[in-house]
Amino acid sequence: MKGAGGRRGADVGADVGAAYDASASAWGGRPSRVYARLSAALLDTAAPRLVAGARVLDLGAGTGVASVAALERGAASVVATDLATRMLHRVPAPVRAVVGDAARLPFPDGSFDLVTAAMVLGHLPDPLAAAREARRVAPALLASAFDPDWSHPAKVAVDAAMAQFGFEVPGWYRQIKEHAAAVEDPVVLTGLARDAGYEEVRVARVEVDAGLEHAGAVVEWRWGMAHLAPFVATLTPVERARARRAAEDVVAGMPPVVVPLLVLSAC
Repeated sequence: MKGAGGRRGADVGADVGAAYDASASAWGGRPSRVYARLSAALLDTAAPRLVAGARVLDLGAGTGVASVAALERGAASVVATDLATRMLHRVPAPVRAVVGDAARLPFPDGSFDLVTAAMVLGHLPDPLAAAREARRVAPALLASAFDPDWSHPAKVAVDAAMAQFGFEVPGWYRQIKEHAAAVEDPVVLTGLARDAGYEEVRVARVEVDAGLEHAGAVVEWRWGMAHLAPFVATLTPVERARARRAAEDVVAGMPPVVVPLLVLSAC
């Protein structure tokens, strides 16, 4: 499996890292709470036995919600790595944060017992390179991706509401959506893990309640996402209030946000 290579892949990676850095504060709110639920589902569904007592590397860690989930489930130690430095600044102790590229990890062979990759493979220009690096530094991998059939109307509706105030979907976001589509498939995920050198591979599907109990929570979730948060930060207080009302109006009455995940365990 191949992602975008060469200069284009490097540019996309740099753009993604910069966007997540710019979104660190907003991401630390509602999105982190949603992704904490997704990370807990990953660790509880894939292979809990691999976590207890393990030295864990949290790949594409962001604010470290999967790191915390691993510690809560008995990991001996956790290192969080990401390209977005400001996201890593929000990683809590005792997790150690290290800036690093998933395709060129700054760790020796066999440094860990387990790599977690919560919702990150689809963000990478070359997910196979990342999976091979994960295999190099640890014998086991737990990873997650969105089910290919999942779509919630709030995602499109909030973006459309923000377009009325001048929002345009960034090019890097469109490109990573293309990358994500390449791994959001059980057969592809299985093949990716086998191509990376794992022998025992399993992909399960699980549904996770995002915990977004009202329209305001749904808007906070979307506003904290990296493609939208930098734009929201440019709004004046008056514009922000108007935009929030518009976004809440369009999501009011929509069904609960329940996220179907593909959960990969490989060793």
